[in-house]
Amino acid sequence: MTYDKGSLAAIVLDSLVGLEYKHKIKLLQLVRDPEELFHLSVDADEYLSSVLGQAKANTVRTALKDADYHRYVIEGLNEKGTKCIPITDENDYPFLLRNSHLPPFVLYCNGNTDLLKTEYPFAIVGSRKCLPNYNAYAENYAKDLSLAGATIVTGCAGGADTAAIKGALDTGRIISVIAGGIDHIYPEYSKPIVKKVVENGLVVSEYPPDYSVKPWMFPMRNRIIAGLSKGILIVGGDLDSGARYTAASAVEYGREVFAFPYSLGIKSGELNNSLIKTGAAICTELKDVTDFLGIKTQKEEQTDLSGDLKEVYELIKSGVDETFRLVERTEIPVFELSAILSELEIDGLIVKLSGNKYKTVK
Repeated sequence: MTYDKGSLAAIVLDSLVGLEYKHKIKLLQLVRDPEELFHLSVDADEYLSSVLGQAKANTVRTALKDADYHRYVIEGLNEKGTKCIPITDENDYPFLLRNSHLPPFVLYCNGNTDLLKTEYPFAIVGSRKCLPNYNAYAENYAKDLSLAGATIVTGCAGGADTAAIKGALDTGRIISVIAGGIDHIYPEYSKPIVKKVVENGLVVSEYPPDYSVKPWMFPMRNRIIAGLSKGILIVGGDLDSGARYTAASAVEYGREVFAFPYSLGIKSGELNNSLIKTGAAICTELKDVTDFLGIKTQKEEQTDLSGDLKEVYELIKSGVDETFRLVERTEIPVFELSAILSELEIDGLIVKLSGNKYKTVK
């Protein structure tokens, strides 16, 4: 990957460990053109010395002027298959993110960067402890929205994030924002699915590949998820869930926040009910989101069920959710009912809960 001088200057500046975000932004403001970072103006040079001290400022000056160091930085990124989109890039840096609070200085991207230019980016996030049926909702929403042309934005943890990724993965309209560099995926179990996102969609970070993950990076990462998206759906979370940071950022940026409603006493839904009480939109059907985005899903309501499949599905939908009750109502032998339930699960129409209970998800 090659870069113009302005982009190269911003990427090199971002590679300098210890130079805070606010100083990078200030230096950009003190030069007429980004490529002037290679040869700092008097004002920029004086600012650098004043905030870093002479010794550290000299280190920065040397790095900015050293062509060998520039090649070292870019070659390292190219080896990882990482494309950089600095904030100085007027064409490729996402408009929505640029107009959010503290937009990343550089986006480090692995995968299809065209996804950053799509018309309908929408975030689906939630806790790792979301209930199975809510994860199933998230997966189905992500699938149907991505089929309708939306690009799903999420994190990479288990639970709701993984469900959103699985739903959108086949369409390729999926952006996973990670907290550290691409070489340091956390949690560890997310590595295989992040690899699939790189292959089919896009993985984004504000850190170069070799940056290890620190706890404070996660809430900072969540602002990027909100910043990339026109709206956001909170699948679930308790009041301490990291999803609250994403929701808070979305509110700050003026983005629409949707939340699934929960019954009383469900801890993994406390955040959602709190958000709804303070103004978030209740989301009870996919149409709530598609109407907001101004898109239409081509997926029709399930109408082709017949016979025992239809009877069992309709009973579960009405609240007859336990296996023994289904046997009583239908008089279908247990071994036959098991096959019917499995078929409905495979078709994504129901999800199995604990205690041999089932719930419809469509």
